[in-house]
Amino acid sequence: MRAQRFERSLAWLLLAGVSTPVLAQNPEPTTVEAEDAEGEIVVTAQRRDQSLATVAAAVTVLSSEALDLAAIRDTQDLVRLAPSLVITTASSEQTNAVIRLRGVGTSGGNLGLEGSVGVFVDGIYRSRSGIALSELFDVERIEVLRGPQGTLFGKNTTAGAILLTTRAPTFEFGGYADVVVQNRDGLRVTGALNAPVVDDLLAVRLSGAYNKRDGFIDDIGLDRDMNNRDRFSLRGQALFTPTINSTFRIIADYAEKNEDCCAAPYVAVGARAPVIASLGGFVPSDLNSFAAASSILPRARSKEWGLTFDGNVDLGFAEWHTLLSWRDFQASRSGDLDFNSLDIARIAFEDTRDKFFTAEMTLSGQTGPVDWLVGAFAFDQQTRQQSANVYGSDMEAFLVRSFPGQAGNLAGNFPAGTGAVDRRLSQSSRGFSFFTHNIIEVLPSLKLTLGLRWLQEEKDGSGQFLSNGPICDRPGVPAGLRLLCATPDYDATFADEALVGTAGVAYELSSRSVVHVTWSRGYKAGGINLDPSAGLGSAAGLLFEPEQVDNIEIGARYRTVNGKAAFAVNLFQADFTDFQQNAFDGQQSIISNAAEVRSRGIEIEANLKPDRAVSVDTSLTWNPTEYGNATSPANLVGRQIVNAPEWMWQAQARVDQPLFGRVSGFASANIRLQSDINTAVNLAPQAEQDGYFLLGGRVGLRDTAGRWEVSAFTQNLGDVYYRQIVFASVLQPGSFNAFLGEPQTYGIETRWRF
Repeated sequence: MRAQRFERSLAWLLLAGVSTPVLAQNPEPTTVEAEDAEGEIVVTAQRRDQSLATVAAAVTVLSSEALDLAAIRDTQDLVRLAPSLVITTASSEQTNAVIRLRGVGTSGGNLGLEGSVGVFVDGIYRSRSGIALSELFDVERIEVLRGPQGTLFGKNTTAGAILLTTRAPTFEFGGYADVVVQNRDGLRVTGALNAPVVDDLLAVRLSGAYNKRDGFIDDIGLDRDMNNRDRFSLRGQALFTPTINSTFRIIADYAEKNEDCCAAPYVAVGARAPVIASLGGFVPSDLNSFAAASSILPRARSKEWGLTFDGNVDLGFAEWHTLLSWRDFQASRSGDLDFNSLDIARIAFEDTRDKFFTAEMTLSGQTGPVDWLVGAFAFDQQTRQQSANVYGSDMEAFLVRSFPGQAGNLAGNFPAGTGAVDRRLSQSSRGFSFFTHNIIEVLPSLKLTLGLRWLQEEKDGSGQFLSNGPICDRPGVPAGLRLLCATPDYDATFADEALVGTAGVAYELSSRSVVHVTWSRGYKAGGINLDPSAGLGSAAGLLFEPEQVDNIEIGARYRTVNGKAAFAVNLFQADFTDFQQNAFDGQQSIISNAAEVRSRGIEIEANLKPDRAVSVDTSLTWNPTEYGNATSPANLVGRQIVNAPEWMWQAQARVDQPLFGRVSGFASANIRLQSDINTAVNLAPQAEQDGYFLLGGRVGLRDTAGRWEVSAFTQNLGDVYYRQIVFASVLQPGSFNAFLGEPQTYGIETRWRF
């Protein structure tokens, strides 16, 4: 019955989308920011044109100019500028990436989990954090919203959202080309071409990016660099305006990655290090280096393509907005399972396929004192993964020396290439929701915000596992030595419905200042543990419950009369219940809801423009994000959660000064400073990472007309060594490996505009 209701709702949404009448409508703004004479910035974070000075939300706007100055090349680089944002990647950027806001995110590595922070590209939700980590090119603006989001966008999230808007076609011919040459033999080329086809009726835009560089991890075992870049992206758009008040936009995009990723050096060695050394394996003498050792090359390949339809129509009394999308994502990887030059175990292959369809319709307008919005959203997602983890040629010798008392049981029972030869995971997800977001003008300066969302989601998942390891059938062998054996197959269903919402009040002290208080409840769906460990029962967990959060926010914004300074302050407290955790213990992935989390703190942002030649943007965040009393295991209670710095400071300063003729010079510097963190979900002492700062900068010349620009840049100028994620080494108790941040980068960039 639930599935039938979903199919009916989806059919109505599709019918509404394709039968939208072509009537008058005011096109949605496509500029990064509209500035008046006083420097006012207009944003659309709440699906309306609003002045940033009076928007009642915790939002940061990053313009294309700010992104260029800080050399922001991909989504991961946003941490340099966006307050309270942390992004980490592990063994695979495609399936093991985590985006965190205000200390909260969902640890990756399990296809059954959704992200706590949603990423929306041109209004379209990207279903996986790893899919969203892509090249940034031809971008118009990025808005980072902090706190639960559920009454404005297609998909609800518990910690925040990143809204990325690309440049839409215009009716003027033009474009640009950008070339970056950097260290590690790096080359990055991006560009765009915009052309009107029929004046005031049809325009097209084509843009793309190519990025290639060598890796920064020195793999001694394979004598080559790891963690390289080899990426290509292409985006084509068509803008159709049949009337002066109607717009329709079609976007087709394609991206692929073909990289050697990701190596993980040792940061601690345990009791089995002598065994590894006796077999000729790699045991590091320096536990703070970029040296690793693998037995086979880690390969990471992905292809993603998508289609988006974005239609806007003015019905006279309201505006109708339709968003339809289809996305197809394919990823494959192989590599060393034990991250050692010994061939102990390997990922023979892992193939992932994700198909995602969404349909969203909104109707918005102004009726008397009410600025209202109602909408509906539906999605259908199909996820499949097939993989094989097998014994390597050194597995038997490693185990015999590690467990000499079991030598008789182990000998001859680990032939290379056998093991978990077929692991199949699949999930079918579908859901629909109805939402509304309304701003009511109680008094000319007093506004009340009320939002509500009802949602229903269903998931059907399964796992089938086959092993041909001889050890699995040998009697008398301890369970801990039955490695890469098949776990029980399973089929599971998860279904839920929920009601979430937001309520707030804002008082505009003037047209340049506002104070606001907001309460909101967020929701992230539960689901099915898509991991072989799910078949083991309660130890690893087959199903996990939804994650919910109650958030209260008190904020204020102020912009001076002359626009030379703007400030924002947000105090917040978010209480998460049934917080979804995903931890790897060296052999299996364990998902649980045995945690409550409180994220609280204060964010302070400032933008200073003492004159036209100088600007400074800075932010300071104090954010204790701690496990609550209802958390298991008990040793986590009261401790700061994984990858959540208590303090974070960011700043970017720019100077732009005419020099001679039509040439001006510019310089910028950006800095990010964060306090100590623990990078492991279980907060192991070996995973502690001291606080560090990253410094970058740019200096260059440009034509005052904006036709050309040449600059030199650097990031991580101090060549700071830092660990993003530390995890328990496979079959090596007491040993830990880590995925590291990128060392110093520098290069030359040239850009031409026409």
